[in-house]
Amino acid sequence: MMIQRWLLVAVMAFTLTGCSTKFVYNWLDWIIEWEVADYVELDRAQERQLEQMIDELLEWHRYQELPKYHAQLTQLRKQLNHGLTSEQVLAHATELEQHWRRIFAHLLPQLVPFIQSLNDAQIASLVAKIEEENKKDIERYLEKPYDERVTRSNRRMAKSLKRWVGKLTPIQQSAVNEFNLERHQSMDLWVAYRDAWQHRFIDALEQRQHTQSLEQSLYILLVQPESLRPEAYKQQLSVNQQEFADSIVKIQQTLTGKQRKRLNRQLGSLLDDLADLSER
Repeated sequence: MMIQRWLLVAVMAFTLTGCSTKFVYNWLDWIIEWEVADYVELDRAQERQLEQMIDELLEWHRYQELPKYHAQLTQLRKQLNHGLTSEQVLAHATELEQHWRRIFAHLLPQLVPFIQSLNDAQIASLVAKIEEENKKDIERYLEKPYDERVTRSNRRMAKSLKRWVGKLTPIQQSAVNEFNLERHQSMDLWVAYRDAWQHRFIDALEQRQHTQSLEQSLYILLVQPESLRPEAYKQQLSVNQQEFADSIVKIQQTLTGKQRKRLNRQLGSLLDDLADLSER
């Protein structure tokens, strides 16, 4: 979905290291506008409205939110060096979710009039793009053989971890595989939930001129999406989160001296970048 992809770009800025973090963050306004353009063609007035919304969001995010990320990352770094527990991993995951909730809650007052400015043709274009992506995701996640999906996820996750700790050991690769074996058993639940979520989002778009209703719908969809999750999906999600936490702990416990040194160096670099970006 368009709005979530905007913020995915923001999160990507903090999964990079070195000069890339500051480079990406300082170009986020342009990158987000480019992402929006991939979904819907705006007129001049809407482009200015979007620019103002993004500028205000990033100004707030830089000085109000980045210090919170810095504090959490500092705590995580200490925990990694003293033995990270599954409970701590789950707590960090919850805190990350709270970061996202604050961004959406802050964005909503400006997002509502922006959505209301879209005409029927623009909404149709946006809906068509969402349906196109749904089709691609179904092909990617449901129509591929289970083993193929797990193997692909293993490669992707190993590549991401390699950026932080270097090449994984066989034990660490096994931990990654265990997590993905569990996660891909619930892909049908995830796709069904996302499909239902997007139908509600499309309904909100089509009824966008009713301001109060739009505000309430977007708040539920963006700030409290867990209220829309079926019980079976909630239960499986809890299992997946625990499996992820256990996998991270297993990887952390088996880090070699070289891997631990690299991880501390990368985290230190990211902390420096966050401090620089949030300095007035």
